[in-house]
Amino acid sequence: MKTLFCISFIIIAHQSFSQHIENLPARGVKGEMESVYVEKLADDSLATAFEIWIRGGVKHHFHATHTECVYILEGEGRMDWGETSFNVKVGDFVMIPMGTVHAVTATIPMKVLSIQTPKWVAEDRVFVAPIRRPHNE
Repeated sequence: MKTLFCISFIIIAHQSFSQHIENLPARGVKGEMESVYVEKLADDSLATAFEIWIRGGVKHHFHATHTECVYILEGEGRMDWGETSFNVKVGDFVMIPMGTVHAVTATIPMKVLSIQTPKWVAEDRVFVAPIRRPHNE
């Protein structure tokens, strides 16, 4: 079902936005990569799609005005999401509602499709300190 959602979104995006990306799973990093490399795939006023490669991790942050949907294309990691933490792997889908603190640490280098609605603006991402949990105090 999750895969069908992503495929449907990509098909709809292709038809309505006229922005086409061929063979997303086979794409590689096109620039220098340290911990995270981000490439914008498509956007319009309602959404922005990114391909994100994660070797290290993405620090704790939240989005003040948009929701983020993440589909794991490669690798594995540990995601902090609100006050919970869980493992993510190829094929997993995570919807992160507006205002939810989240972060990810790659245990095996990851590649993800990130779809953010409405259109991405840099000012929307707010970095914060990690939420303290009993296991990391």
